[in-house]
Amino acid sequence: METISRSPLDRRNALRLGALLGAAGTLTAATTSRPLPPAAAATATRQRQGRPRRLGPRPVIRSGTTLIGMSAPADAWHRRVREVGHGLGARRIYADLADGADSQLKLVEQAHDAGLLPVISYKVGGDAAGAVSGRYNAVAERAAARLASYDLATAVSFWHEPYGDLTGAEYAAASKQLLPAFRRGRLKVGPILNGWLLDNQKGVFASYCPDDLFHLWDWFGIDTYESGTRTSPGDRKPAERVAALSDYLAARGHRRMPLGVAEYNGYSARSIADMGEALLATRNVWFGCVWNSTGGRGWTLSGDRLAAFRDTLADPRCA
Repeated sequence: METISRSPLDRRNALRLGALLGAAGTLTAATTSRPLPPAAAATATRQRQGRPRRLGPRPVIRSGTTLIGMSAPADAWHRRVREVGHGLGARRIYADLADGADSQLKLVEQAHDAGLLPVISYKVGGDAAGAVSGRYNAVAERAAARLASYDLATAVSFWHEPYGDLTGAEYAAASKQLLPAFRRGRLKVGPILNGWLLDNQKGVFASYCPDDLFHLWDWFGIDTYESGTRTSPGDRKPAERVAALSDYLAARGHRRMPLGVAEYNGYSARSIADMGEALLATRNVWFGCVWNSTGGRGWTLSGDRLAAFRDTLADPRCA
């Protein structure tokens, strides 16, 4: 099993992370003595206000920590943040290239301003054939340019949980059309596949991650949910799939690839706590976002489930 227990941030890692942050501040001071373009000026302002910048996969993983984030409706986001308290490191955002290059950019800016890693899932209005034919390539180029102009770490994905909507071949063909546009600046590209396929359908899972797509990806992610229902939970738990994904990638020859869990749930405090531990203790996890909403398999955090998530955020291994 490709998992290890990571101890709380030790002195060496703390000093390394401090040096990285200090270097960022020095660079800002040296480069803001002359007028800057609007996007660069906004970045410099964020630096002067002390907001974190080193949220890319390698700095986070090297520091021995993990970004624990949240997915919640935009109209409830600030209320959910107040409820969970301090410690969030990422925000899941759903965007659609069919709505134009500026789709959900305000939410991306809000995430950056709060010092969070945006984890953006792009779709194309359900038009799989259009994505395969290149119909959305131009808008993807414009969206990528806007995202890159912020000069801040951003995770980007195309068509999260594609199983059931696209075949593996369609997903691969569309990814090859769209993802190259987003491989620029501090944008990091990866998939968000259906995590439950790792339970007993690894062949189907593999059809969505052929070898040639790994050349396009900087990280690899899944969504993972507890089986069953709130009143009758199943035997399959979200935490199990973090280790399963790590083992799967090691078997494919990508042992060091950064991992992401773009969305997870938990019907009990135990499930939420176990998932938090899996994210914090598994090698190479960049981020993991809890689904804090009601609908589908979601269930807004409250009571002991909310307390369990707060405990995850308070863990020293949480970035």
